Amino acid sequence: MFTFERHITNLDFIRQQSTGYANSHSGIKVCLVAFDEFSYRDTLFTQLSLPFPDVLKSAGAKRRAEYLAGRYAARQLLQEVGYNGVVATGTDRAPVWPRGWRGSISHTDTSAIAILTPNHFGISPGVDIEMFRPDIMQEIATSFTTADERDVLLAANCLPFDTALLIAFSAKESLFKALYPLVQQTFGFEVAKLYEIDPNTHTFTLELTRKLVPIFRAGYRVSGYYSIGPVGVTTMVYVSI
Repeated sequence: MFTFERHITNLDFIRQQSTGYANSHSGIKVCLVAFDEFSYRDTLFTQLSLPFPDVLKSAGAKRRAEYLAGRYAARQLLQEVGYNGVVATGTDRAPVWPRGWRGSISHTDTSAIAILTPNHFGISPGVDIEMFRPDIMQEIATSFTTADERDVLLAANCLPFDTALLIAFSAKESLFKALYPLVQQTFGFEVAKLYEIDPNTHTFTLELTRKLVPIFRAGYRVSGYYSIGPVGVTTMVYVSI
């Protein structure tokens, strides 16, 4: 899904940093970092020249570490394109990207990922990473998939069902991140259904079940991409604006 060039950092907190681009669209840049939440300290915000937002004042160290890693990844991408600013946080807690750019951020307990693309490509991207959770995926499956969707996942019989469920969950998270800046409304998992998944091409298709705004109506379909790693899955979608 992505082509990476690996960069090893010398920070205790950021263990590894990889940057590259999306194979499906070279205009989408990506930065993936591995971090150690137990090495987190508040002074890292100053050390890394990143602002400490008000929304983190009541957050615990784990949440602060995840936020910092995600914003660090996003800032690395901005620096690569010659922009020295940072990704702010809106009142809705969503990332606020610099004028002329669109992007998305996601994190787990140990990794964070950011993607970035210029506005002139006319797309809004979304990315999500999730760790494997085989102990609970089937228990919570009905909260984010319908019976028809689970049949689609079961038909992809070369994928373990728990993994297929995690891909579906992550795919819908990526779609939300791609659409939210455009529709400015929250919506649940039921608004998008998994229409298709192809383990051979590592792609999937989602379909909206109701209208969000005039251009994103019921029946609107968007394709996305997934990769399976040692500890979880990554998904990405982008929608045309």
